[in-house]
Amino acid sequence: MDMRHENVLQTLSSREKELVNRTYTLFGFFYDQLREEHEQMRRARMMRQRRQENRSATAPTSNTLNSCVDNMIADQIDNLPEAMMLPEREETAQSAEEMEDVLSFVLYHAGWPGKYQQLMEDAVVTGTGVVQVFWDEDMEDGEGMVNVIAWHPEDFYPDPMYENIQDGRGCFKVTHTTVDWVEEHYPHVRGQVQGDQYEREEEPEFDAPDGDEKTTLIEFWYKRYDAGKKRTLVHMAQVAGRALLYSTETGFGVPGGAGEYQNGVYAHGQYPFALFRYRDVWRKPFGTGLIHDYAEAQEAIDRYAQYIDDNARESSVQRHFVRRGSGIDVEDVADLSKTIIEWDGNDIREVLQSVQAAPLNGQVYEMMRYMADVMKQDCGQNQFSRGEGGLNVTAGTAIYALQAAGGKITRWHTERFKDAFRQMVEQILWVLSEYLEPGRKLYIVGGQNGTEMRERIVQLAAPKQKNGMLPRPAYTVRVQVQRSNPSQIQADNEFLMQVVKICAEYGQPLPPETIISLMEGYRTKGNVLRAVSRNSTQSEKEETENE
Repeated sequence: MDMRHENVLQTLSSREKELVNRTYTLFGFFYDQLREEHEQMRRARMMRQRRQENRSATAPTSNTLNSCVDNMIADQIDNLPEAMMLPEREETAQSAEEMEDVLSFVLYHAGWPGKYQQLMEDAVVTGTGVVQVFWDEDMEDGEGMVNVIAWHPEDFYPDPMYENIQDGRGCFKVTHTTVDWVEEHYPHVRGQVQGDQYEREEEPEFDAPDGDEKTTLIEFWYKRYDAGKKRTLVHMAQVAGRALLYSTETGFGVPGGAGEYQNGVYAHGQYPFALFRYRDVWRKPFGTGLIHDYAEAQEAIDRYAQYIDDNARESSVQRHFVRRGSGIDVEDVADLSKTIIEWDGNDIREVLQSVQAAPLNGQVYEMMRYMADVMKQDCGQNQFSRGEGGLNVTAGTAIYALQAAGGKITRWHTERFKDAFRQMVEQILWVLSEYLEPGRKLYIVGGQNGTEMRERIVQLAAPKQKNGMLPRPAYTVRVQVQRSNPSQIQADNEFLMQVVKICAEYGQPLPPETIISLMEGYRTKGNVLRAVSRNSTQSEKEETENE
């Protein structure tokens, strides 16, 4: 070991020592209890990469399940969620519209479409997508802004006793790294970080750089209940190699000291995570994914492919049985370039027989195709949902029924993901209310007044903390999807044309620039209604001025 890793004992208070011990004790328990779920996730990842444990050494694996996963993710990308702020009181109506712009601003700078794609990949494959909402002090040139990140569920450890992570004793987010990396980013603990045994079990042991050691940075989120104030405080601590790096509760490593987070990290009192679960598991924090449902079917398809491959390999080789002492030169028989072979005898069939593998029963081929078709049908990714032909269906109503059958499953999962998105948006609003300074100007692109760059002073209607508590935002978060497939675009445009016709018949035609702006953006009913309302108000104002 290099001398730079000769550890010294960290000087901590009794309260900080207790925190470190509690962190490792609780993390060890979560680590053991969630071992089976994480192992299932790793196996699902392997199957996603077509690296199944029981795969054939010669036959290629089928891509049927992988294709279903791709199409399921694509369906959810088409249904990208969007938040609509509905004011709960009349005086918050204007602020609700502003918050829609601010929320779009936050998600844009967080790279939300890419993060959502990663969340959908994690949810469909492993069963759970994990998103974290936090105040990032480094964003906006150091002024800070809310940020969201997607974290792989294999490196996330919620309380295994509770289905709702907010009810648990804590949540752990881990990063597998090295001692040098930790000491470089936390110089105040240099020489105090050790290597540890928590490593990626699914990967072969990798060697750290010369003189370095592997270690795990553990981020521990936990709650403290203040009985006097009847409120819950959420705190965060970071440890690595048995050393305390950061603690919001004790002020260790915090530039502002213990008083910086005396009311917790976030006044909403929640763990800053939301889980996008593909399918719930009773009394378990993690869900199951599409691969969990169809892993056995995919393995059966691969077995049938192996049977076909083995038969093809055997059928391609003729085996010759030659009687010993028959006088036939076996090397001449094996040499396929020789067309004439002489021997002394009568009927060659008495001393030489050629055998070739019989072709497989046709049921093997049919069974493999049947398993693949059933998988597509059951998961909602049938040929018509995937944009393929086939199934020998020609009637328009029958084709529509098959498309609708796949759409039902997609819509069901979309509704589940929309609820997780709503939880994420509410946390964003809470964090904005707590950390965004009043009167701060934001440069907003788009919004209700068109697509130009605008400077807006954001006035948040959500009340500030009272007695250390932060009430819920003064909006009802309604989630809708931004449908981006061609069929939905056509339907939205038809709806818009009907609105244009109605307005023209009513004597208040929409201006061409408004129609073009709506067609270029998202043609939601809310946006169309606001455009019609603004046009009516403008028409009434003009009539009043003319009178």
